Amino acid sequence: MRGTSMADIGSYNEKLVLQLIRSAPEGISRSQLGRASGLSRQTISQIARRLLRQGLIETAGQRISGPGKPLTILRAVPDSRWTIGVHVDPAHLTVVICDLQGDAVDATTLAAPTEDAGADLARLAAEIERLCARHGAVTVRDLPAVAPEALTEADATPPRRVVLGIGIAAPAPLDVTAGVLTAPPWLPGWHGVPVVAELEAATGLPALLDKDTNAALTGEIWAGHLPAEEAVLHLYLSHGAGSAVSAGGRVHRGGSTQAGEIGHLPTGLTDEICRCGRRGCLNLDTDARSMIERATGTGAETRLDDIPAAVAEVAAAAERGERTALDAVQRHLDAVVAALEILSSIHDPQRIIVGGPVLAALRPLAVPRIRERLDGSDRTLQFSELGNTAGALGAACLFLEEELSPNRGVGSDARPGPDHPTTP
Repeated sequence: MRGTSMADIGSYNEKLVLQLIRSAPEGISRSQLGRASGLSRQTISQIARRLLRQGLIETAGQRISGPGKPLTILRAVPDSRWTIGVHVDPAHLTVVICDLQGDAVDATTLAAPTEDAGADLARLAAEIERLCARHGAVTVRDLPAVAPEALTEADATPPRRVVLGIGIAAPAPLDVTAGVLTAPPWLPGWHGVPVVAELEAATGLPALLDKDTNAALTGEIWAGHLPAEEAVLHLYLSHGAGSAVSAGGRVHRGGSTQAGEIGHLPTGLTDEICRCGRRGCLNLDTDARSMIERATGTGAETRLDDIPAAVAEVAAAAERGERTALDAVQRHLDAVVAALEILSSIHDPQRIIVGGPVLAALRPLAVPRIRERLDGSDRTLQFSELGNTAGALGAACLFLEEELSPNRGVGSDARPGPDHPTTP
């Protein structure tokens, strides 16, 4: 799963300093970096020079802070390193280019996955190549193998728009370690497909795989620069409902990356029997296809690639006050609120984020309904602004996190250096 394209930023201390600079969009001084990291002034200066030579950071003027010399401000260069995010969703395939700050540079939505996963992966690889060419991006494999310490001030300007790798988000169940989609229920043509190996072979870029709910929350953390100390609960509404939880800026994935599968959470809202044999499971009310069928009064099955448009039509009808559609939407939102209340009592988050494509479609009705029930708590409640590209953008941020977070990695790369004996 772990990428290897950033070996030149391998040490814990370098990743820590870069992360602190990246997390301060307005810039940060060396003295502030020292206080935040616990590293010595000399170590901060050495690392800063190294990152400046690589083009990952730049000076951004000076700031006066009391008597003495003005402080030189450092900030990340968003255009220096890019990642690609891919979201394999039953309704569509999405490709996003993401910069070092976790912001989307460009995005494309392709037609829905088919029964031929090989052809779909070829489409994705072609789109990645097209987007990179469009923006004049180079891949990390095309860079000359020059050690950063060998660079001098006289060297040419460091390359920009260097694509590090690919993050892939997909519905569970999946095997993150093997990079394989095992049996996602809405993607029958993708069962057992080694998406990581095949996309790496097609593009020549390192790739990693994670669940789309984990990716969406990672995108919220990176793009939103959320406080690392907060515990965050994210409810992701798509074809069904999924959740993810983070603490200390890290998403909790469980033992096999299947944490957050809440479809069979008992809500007590219905006596209907679920396919699992129990009554009142969450998915009975949050399945988008069921909401469409209730709203339209038809038992005809909606195609997966038609679900986004059908949900939008139901939402529009509900906003017009059409009773059948409004009842179907309210039933869906009642289940969403129940899930949020149950999960909040379990995880005790400081921040709750609700997002996903179904939330985007139902937003005018969903936001007041959810706020009505949850705004009285001491938790921060917010609704995602990442839109329908949240899964792909989050996947790109996953690769950034894997490469740049000081708390990720294996072996010596994950351990603090002598200046910093404890993990923050």
